[in-house]
Amino acid sequence: MVNRPGSVRALLLTVAAAVLLTGCTEAAPEAAPPGATQSPSSPSPSPSPTPSPTVTPTPSTAAERADAVRLWYEFGGGTAMTSLIGETVKARAGRPTEEFDSVTADFEALFEALRTARLFGTIPDAQAQTAWAAALENLEAGAQQVLASVSGTTVILSPQESGQMWAGWATFDKGVSSLKATGTRLDRAFGLKPASDPWKQN
Repeated sequence: MVNRPGSVRALLLTVAAAVLLTGCTEAAPEAAPPGATQSPSSPSPSPSPTPSPTVTPTPSTAAERADAVRLWYEFGGGTAMTSLIGETVKARAGRPTEEFDSVTADFEALFEALRTARLFGTIPDAQAQTAWAAALENLEAGAQQVLASVSGTTVILSPQESGQMWAGWATFDKGVSSLKATGTRLDRAFGLKPASDPWKQN
């Protein structure tokens, strides 16, 4: 086959034109659609530093406890305690002084005062609450034991019944001691006490 010079030159020009067109196509930026504005690219914004949280001073544990105890006392707890003390004093008035004395057992008002006192929940102070819980438990248990030893409201007890009755009063006395300890704790630690001494009946 004989190569013609004119054909070779035409082929070279065709190849060169194709290379130039390819280079122009790669270098040209992509045209934006009609009506669109092409904004220059901007670097990604760096994240702003997280602000430090504002530290709010909080009351000390002792201050929080004192405030909680005050709220418990002023919003019904103190009134319930005073009422319970009054009924405790009245209940002890029926306690015999001699082993075979007649016994008057009437604890209905005391039980009602105990139910009311429990409605106010726990005292938010460990020492006061320990004494308070012991007072409620022993006053009720002692009164129930005394009631179990008698068959009526006013009776002469047998020696066996008398022994059971005195055991009940001993438990009741533990409740009295715990009730007084509760009042002492509230007074000395938090300055909370009734206007007059409920243990002194007029």
